[in-house]
Amino acid sequence: MAARTEIITDLGALEALQPAWDELHQASGGGPFSSMDWILAWSTAFGRGAQPRFGCSWRDGQLTAALPLGIKRAPLWNGGPHLRRLSMLCSDRAGFHDVLAAPGQEADAAALMEDLLAARDWDVSDLTPMRTAGGYGWIRASLSGGRLRSRQRGEIRAGVCRHDDGWEACLARRSRDFRKSLRACKRALQKQEHSILMAAAPGAEQKRILEAALDLSARTWKARMGTDIGTDARTRQFFQELWRRMSPRGTMVVQLLVIDGQEAGSCICLDAGNTTYGLILDFDERFRKLSPGRIMSWQGVTAAADRGIHYSNLLRSTPFLDRLADEFESFQRLRICRRYGYADLLLAAQELLRPVGAKARKLKQLRTRKRSAFVN
Repeated sequence: MAARTEIITDLGALEALQPAWDELHQASGGGPFSSMDWILAWSTAFGRGAQPRFGCSWRDGQLTAALPLGIKRAPLWNGGPHLRRLSMLCSDRAGFHDVLAAPGQEADAAALMEDLLAARDWDVSDLTPMRTAGGYGWIRASLSGGRLRSRQRGEIRAGVCRHDDGWEACLARRSRDFRKSLRACKRALQKQEHSILMAAAPGAEQKRILEAALDLSARTWKARMGTDIGTDARTRQFFQELWRRMSPRGTMVVQLLVIDGQEAGSCICLDAGNTTYGLILDFDERFRKLSPGRIMSWQGVTAAADRGIHYSNLLRSTPFLDRLADEFESFQRLRICRRYGYADLLLAAQELLRPVGAKARKLKQLRTRKRSAFVN
């Protein structure tokens, strides 16, 4: 049976789509950022004024491919010209995005993207950061030649820690110096009065742990940079709604490190399949001598191993986390525009000028890392 394409432009219609979406999400091995829980929590906090273009492909009543896109007028780069961008809609705080496609139906995802691009209500399509597995490769291959031009480059790299054989076996694969550094962190922590609280199910006490983690984030260096999750009301609402939707299934885990009665560090992890994803990691700089960032990093991994999860995707790359990883996953950026159009000209100019700012970006990255607790 031929696939039937549906483009959803009303966020209110998503709730009814959840059973079919959940089935496709599980079958395609999607991450938490493409789950309906994430999408509905996003729409509650950030959806006002959104212009959704949710593409769905159906065969015999079964959802075989899905792309949660949207159109937003935004600058092509910081301070650049504003264009109508067709991009992944629920991008706030997302670690990456998936192209959902049922096994054997990846071609439906490419056809679905073709239908979305056939409209004339966009100037540039910007998909980032994208996991390259599944339907993404089919979309990328379908764009070769023709009236559209595509540009792809690596966007981020994330470390993946394997612990399907248990935490002790995972630790044994690390270097001797790495194990020594972890033991030093543990000894320093044991000299303090401390506790690690964990919330993984609904309940008033567990929700208070989430609220404490949000309050902690608002006191960290991220608040000065505007990237914390506790200051902005909408971001806070998003995490509260995400907790309401995910905690009944035990797929959102919040851990809080308390030292001498004060919140010193926290991590928020989201589970999908056999992998947990380290979404948020915060620490209070007053406790930096105890390396709370490192403590919460390996605490998130050990807790995942205890839950029977096989992998931890750390969603970032730092000198410390790179040593904790067994392998790395790369995420791509795919930008699509019409050949020889205004957006094509701007993107070509940006590619030519991009190396000029490489050194400045590197220096900024180094300054940021010096503020973290991950640097050896």
